Amino acid sequence: MARLRNEPGTTDLTRLQPLVTAATARRDEIAALDDDELRAAATELRTGTELDDAALAEFCAVAREVGRRVWDLDAFDTQLLAVVNMLRGRVVDMATGEGKTLVGVLVAAAFGCGGRRVHLLSVNDYLARRDARWSQEFFDWFGLTVSDVTSELTDDERRIAYQADVVYAPVHEVGFDLLRDRQRTAPAERVLSEQGLGARDVAIIDEIDAVLLDEALVPLVLAGDAGTIDVSRELARHVRRLRPDRHYEVDDDRRNATFTDAGLASVEDHLGVDNLFRPEHVALLTTANLALHAEVLVERDVDYLVRDGRVEIISTSRGRTVDRQRWPDGLQTAVEVKEDLDISPAGEVRDQILIRALVTGYPTVTGMSGSAREAAAQMAEFYDLQIGVVPPATPCVRVDEPDRLYADAAYRDDALLGFLAEVHGTGQPLLIGTRDVATSEAWSARLEAAGIDHVVLNARNDHAEAQIIADAGRRGAVTLSTQMAGRGVDIRLGGTQADTRPELADEVRELGGLCVVGIERYDSARLDRQLRGRSGRQGDPGRSVFFTSLEDEVVTEHAPGGPAVRTLDADGLVLDRAVLRNVEHAQRVAAGKLDQIHRKTVRYNEIVENQRTATLQWRDDILEATTLDDLAEWLTPEARERLDEYETEHGAAHAVAAPVLLFHLDQAWAEHLATLAGLREGIHLRILGRETPLDQFNAVSVKAFGSLRVHIREAAAETLTTAKLTTEGVDLADAGLRRPTSTWTYLIADTPFQDAEDGFFAALVRR
Repeated sequence: MARLRNEPGTTDLTRLQPLVTAATARRDEIAALDDDELRAAATELRTGTELDDAALAEFCAVAREVGRRVWDLDAFDTQLLAVVNMLRGRVVDMATGEGKTLVGVLVAAAFGCGGRRVHLLSVNDYLARRDARWSQEFFDWFGLTVSDVTSELTDDERRIAYQADVVYAPVHEVGFDLLRDRQRTAPAERVLSEQGLGARDVAIIDEIDAVLLDEALVPLVLAGDAGTIDVSRELARHVRRLRPDRHYEVDDDRRNATFTDAGLASVEDHLGVDNLFRPEHVALLTTANLALHAEVLVERDVDYLVRDGRVEIISTSRGRTVDRQRWPDGLQTAVEVKEDLDISPAGEVRDQILIRALVTGYPTVTGMSGSAREAAAQMAEFYDLQIGVVPPATPCVRVDEPDRLYADAAYRDDALLGFLAEVHGTGQPLLIGTRDVATSEAWSARLEAAGIDHVVLNARNDHAEAQIIADAGRRGAVTLSTQMAGRGVDIRLGGTQADTRPELADEVRELGGLCVVGIERYDSARLDRQLRGRSGRQGDPGRSVFFTSLEDEVVTEHAPGGPAVRTLDADGLVLDRAVLRNVEHAQRVAAGKLDQIHRKTVRYNEIVENQRTATLQWRDDILEATTLDDLAEWLTPEARERLDEYETEHGAAHAVAAPVLLFHLDQAWAEHLATLAGLREGIHLRILGRETPLDQFNAVSVKAFGSLRVHIREAAAETLTTAKLTTEGVDLADAGLRRPTSTWTYLIADTPFQDAEDGFFAALVRR
């Protein structure tokens, strides 16, 4: 019925089952081939054109046999069903342990045989490096090359790596390479080509829901050095001494903190000013607000860690720290001051791109995940992707118990500790999921006090993630983890990395398999399902249960005014169905807020992406110019006259003009981005004039962009008519045109501030 109503996530994948049936019919015949004959059959599939149905069925038959000989893995029919559907543009939902990594390899090989360039995008260096090395022998059978791009590679190494037929890379590394390429001053310096070898063509995304939804709005930034921000450590210390309710107020969902009149008076007295709202004190007011947000809203061991003398931000969707991630400069500095750390250098943003814009730049996008079904509506709305569910090769027999909801956190924690002790006493392995580092460490102390041996997996020791998770299924194991929970690494029952005897697995199966316990619900049901999915792989027994309370963050922030509790048992367990439904409602509200933020960000970013596309076309035109006539529209009459004289005396005047034009274009674009950032922060005030903020943002940004070309032309003309021209062209440094002496890339973390427009309306309502 859901499919008849065309609901997202119900795409019928079985329509392509005949292709899998045809491949299975060829199993014995293909298996009879010797290695040379099988290799010849594989290379014959490299036609350079898209595989039609007959060729795709043949590919599946051949690839299944190659996989059996390379890895001793015989692909299930359900895996082949996922392969053919992904090759036809669908996204597949596959349960944990169903072999998504193998499916990705087969899909990449099929696209490669069709002459496509394939990027297999993951979330970190470890997975990219591991999977590239694991799959290399398989691709060799088809005559395809494979490489991996990770953070430690040089530009030359990256340029070579991107020329492989199949490239494994973290999604942010591809984005950073794209940003750096957009600042190159010679086409040969690019590492990603626009066409042919190295071009973005096909993206196969592992954990596609995490990349396209959880990470999609994260800006990737290329910055140039701009010194450091002046800060007052004394002001930060003063703000630290202020008291809630008296000096500042925090809104219900902890997305914004504001000074009260008493708080403002205290800050003014400390700074020795009579009114912080005077124009000359705006910078001080901003610094005070940032110090307040850093102190009150950004929590250590929840939002970030301090390690090796620097702030490391924790990804809320993955539970691990993210390399080269930082908040916008002012907030980043405020947190560093709060922790009494050295101030990291501020940067002038040269360019940036959302992960969403990066991914949609691929002509073909597909992928797989263990929790794509819950994201089907958003994937259809934002990316026009269809999702279908691949049935498991062996039915899932995991028992997912109803939530155990308690009246408060104290009741919940007492009941949970008793439950953990009881299960651990049987020898059944436990995987306990927590929301953040602080909670995981608090529960580690409780377990230690109770005499329960355990291992903690959180952002502090994420380097050992694979090893910890691989051992989490052994008898008596207790693993306490944040949301990271080792996605991409299987938890095998009974075994460890060093010991995988079948009798050990059978022993744990008799105990009921892996027991997954969640402490509090996450803001998204997808994350809950990801945690549950760590148990019950490939038909193994398993169990999952969440312990929640009415004091959990998801309830207090998103549905605080729920129905009253009427029925409790002696342990504080809530028995009212209406109250139980309210927790699920709170989670839906939280997910809805995230969707609304996504929609709003996409709408505000559309105009910027259109302008970026136009700017990049200008840049390409300048880079590819071979004569002065190719640059005619960029040159004023005065600049053209001087360049014509240079052409007569020395020739190749276009090579003199191009670097100057590129400098002013890049500088103008950086200034335009800064203008748009400032505009976005205050655009909500247009509502006072009965204007729509989004419409006004678009109108103002279009007007600002309209003058960009003229500005570039005039700035370049001033340089070309006044600078000294030598046989080698213009010395940019001598002409005062200095590019940043260093650049670096980073991700901007989502700030804890609420949307400015929402904050404005909340303040208006309170007044």
